[in-house]
Amino acid sequence: MNAKDLVATYIEEVWNCGNLAALSDLTAPGFTYHLGGQPPRDLAGMEQFLAGTREAFPDWRVTVESIVGNESLVAVRWSGEVTHLGLFHGAPATGKKVSVSGINLYRIEGGKVAQEWEQMDSLGMLGQLGILPT
Repeated sequence: MNAKDLVATYIEEVWNCGNLAALSDLTAPGFTYHLGGQPPRDLAGMEQFLAGTREAFPDWRVTVESIVGNESLVAVRWSGEVTHLGLFHGAPATGKKVSVSGINLYRIEGGKVAQEWEQMDSLGMLGQLGILPT
């Protein structure tokens, strides 16, 4: 599987399906996830983060808008629409459907995802939910 196919599979299985077994299968030893403004997460931290994301937004599903890269680095631009049905940043479920988008960069090592950097429009999302003023 080439690097872009690996990342597309990772996004589908891990982010869209919440498949924690796939997270372990598709990541390299020492995997690190970086979300802008937060401390890096190892595999166990990523599993907790994904569980929390899916609790707050059970229908979390994103569409890959574009994917570019080579065998060691892959960049993805994505977007989606998700429904706030659980606790998120201390705010109870609102039932609101919100738009979300971001850009992720993946470093590939030995045919697996070694690092993931994510920049998403968190402020826009919090504004749509009424957690922060717009």
